[in-house]
Amino acid sequence: MKSPLRYGLVGCGGFGRFCLNEYQQMPNVECIAVTDVNAALAQKTADETGTACCSSPEELIARADIDLVHLATPPFTHAALALAALRAGKHVLCEKPLALTMADAEEMVRVAGEQNRILAVNLIMRYNPLCQAVRKLVESRVLGEPLHASLLNAAQDENLGPSHWFWDRSKSGGIFIEHGVHFFDLFEWWFGKGAVISAEQIARPGTDIIDQVHCAARYGAATLGTFYHGFHQLRLRDEQRWTIVFELGTLTMSEWVPTFLELDASLDDAGLQAVREILPGSRVEILTRYSGAERTPVSRHQPRVVDVRARISADAGLEKKALYGKMLRDLLNDQIAAIDNPSHTRLVGEGNGLSSLAYAVDARDAAERSRR
Repeated sequence: MKSPLRYGLVGCGGFGRFCLNEYQQMPNVECIAVTDVNAALAQKTADETGTACCSSPEELIARADIDLVHLATPPFTHAALALAALRAGKHVLCEKPLALTMADAEEMVRVAGEQNRILAVNLIMRYNPLCQAVRKLVESRVLGEPLHASLLNAAQDENLGPSHWFWDRSKSGGIFIEHGVHFFDLFEWWFGKGAVISAEQIARPGTDIIDQVHCAARYGAATLGTFYHGFHQLRLRDEQRWTIVFELGTLTMSEWVPTFLELDASLDDAGLQAVREILPGSRVEILTRYSGAERTPVSRHQPRVVDVRARISADAGLEKKALYGKMLRDLLNDQIAAIDNPSHTRLVGEGNGLSSLAYAVDARDAAERSRR
């Protein structure tokens, strides 16, 4: 399919409209039609974007002039809508998570395979150049082994009133499933296959609203990971912090779409040069230059050679909103490349949707067992 991919949007909420506007910038995508349970919103979106307005998802899926259906709808709708679209011969781009249960997700992937159609989850974090640089740093072992990684997500809830579907676990799956899959996927990409080892959840006092969750995971023989998600902040205090402790340095990032990375590392000169090559254009501040016996310290009962302690900083080259849009477009371009050339290896494929959901389900189940 070398001609433009013909795109249909199901779900005209804020994020669906943001995606639609980004995809309309792509010369290899033709935005055809939209639909939403709110008919007025669907018509308004269609009028603003010059697309057709469909009265229902079924009408949109039935259109012969649509190749890919994008589901920007709440998680509890994903399985039924995706299966309908796949069985109608459409490719599907699904917002996270893939589904609420592993059984539904596995059926969706099975039907996509039978229909020879793409079923992608919008796990955009892998397309962030800083996240790609972290993967290269981990793989290179220039900083030694990654020992501990943590994500702290103190998120706003001003837009999530008490009746919002986000709090209804029958519709969202809960925080681990609705939101956590992004980060489970990214940590697995960085550190390899892992497993949830413990989890906790806390209800907002006087309610059954779970607004704080925490879990620990282990990756391979050397790396522990922790995840905290709390939806309880003012909008102006929404924040995310990432930390990775390596044997030879500590890396930090902020925001859920990081635009800036900082690394405090103790390295020999060759190691510093290797980091510079992984982070082209980075800024390097030499904090200390070592000489004599200081160059041969010991950690983890291993002798080391260090010439400098350096602070290295790098940015993504774009401000947050522009980077966010580029990540969305890069993911869709990756899927289009696979549609055009089945031998293309995607950065995000069906397996990532399954794997990220499996971590989230394990974490939720462990948290629920702990709460009893």
